[in-house]
Parts: sequence; structure tokens; C-alpha cells
Amino acid sequence: MKQSIYFLVFGLLLFSVVIEANLFPVVNGTTICSSKKPCLLKWTEDGTSPKLAELPNVQINLMTGPNDNQIKVMDLGTVPPLVGKTVYNISPNLGPPGRYYFYKFTAGTDEVWSGRFIIQDIQGTIPGFDPKTINAKGDVLGDPGNNNTTSSTDKPASASSVLSVNRVTAMGLSITAMAAVSYLC
Repeated sequence: MKQSIYFLVFGLLLFSVVIEANLFPVVNGTTICSSKKPCLLKWTEDGTSPKLAELPNVQINLMTGPNDNQIKVMDLGTVPPLVGKTVYNISPNLGPPGRYYFYKFTAGTDEVWSGRFIIQDIQGTIPGFDPKTINAKGDVLGDPGNNNTTSSTDKPASASSVLSVNRVTAMGLSITAMAAVSYLC
């Protein structure tokens, strides 16, 4: 019995390390891109393993939509992770302006998402995306036809929503595992 609990605790510790991200997008509530000038995206190492130098090339996509139904808007290309930045241009017909956009980084099996940011000086529609159905955090709102929606003054996500959830989950699992080991010893 004790041995199986040790294996469970060890497995939880391994899992908590695996879900940690290693790339931190420098995107926050004040980030604004425009179709009138090139947009700069930066990222840095967040101090967890694997290090950026150990990652394969990173695929970067500009995304929108709710957190549970993400839509790829634009492929920004594949870059070496140590580059730490990329510059791209936004078409004036990209889609609706607002704090609906975020980045998805994929390096092998590792995925990291940025927080949402504003793209302005654009217009258009994106198939499958209705900007009236999500807030600045990517939460799905009620029926856009009723008055039960969140105001535009909601605080935007200041860091990667998914990244934050992964870190909280990892910390929770690590604390649970340490508590179990302490109890058993």
C-alpha cells in the first residue's frame, strides 16, 4: 500500500513538471497591434525545463475565439526558440478590431498561449467567430441577443490564461504530492 502511494506521489510530481511551460510570451493588457505598422511579438524563457535552447523550432499562430474553441487567424511562421521575437504585418481586413487575439506557440509537444491583446485599424469577419460572444479573457458569454453580457471594462488577462492555469495546476499537484509524502513519512 505504502509503495503504491509513493508511486502515485512520484507520478504526480513528474506530471507537474511536464505541464510547466518554458516559453513566456511578452503580451499583456496594454499590448496593441495595428494594421498600420509592423507588429512585434517577443518571448522569453520562463526558467522551467526544458530550456529554450533544448526546444525544436517554434510554430507561432495568431488565434482568436473562446478558450474552448480557438480559431487560427494567421500563421506567423516557424522560428528558432532562442530568437525571442518575430515581426509581422496585419492585413486591414483581418477581422473585427478588439481584444480578441492571442498567440499560440507550438514546439514539438509543448504548447503555450499568450494573453489576449488588441488589434486595431482592422475590419472584417472571421468564419466561426462572433466577437459579441466572448470577453477579453476568452470566456464565452451568454446569448449575444440578450442583455446578460459582460461589459467591455472587464480587466483583460495580464498573462497567458492557459499558462497561468498550467502553473496553478502544477503547483497544486506539487503541494498535494509533498503533503502526501509528509503524511506517509
